[in-house]
Amino acid sequence: MVIGLCLLVYSLGQRALRQYLKRGSQTIQNQLGQPTATPT
Repeated sequence: MVIGLCLLVYSLGQRALRQYLKRGSQTIQNQLGQPTATPT
């Protein structure tokens, strides 16, 4: 149950970050240093 709750919180945070980046047409750097608008 705890793991399920953690996964829910993680996915909600990831969704909010993606919406923020999409709304502002912004990017962040991925692990390779390349700009991306859809972080994983």
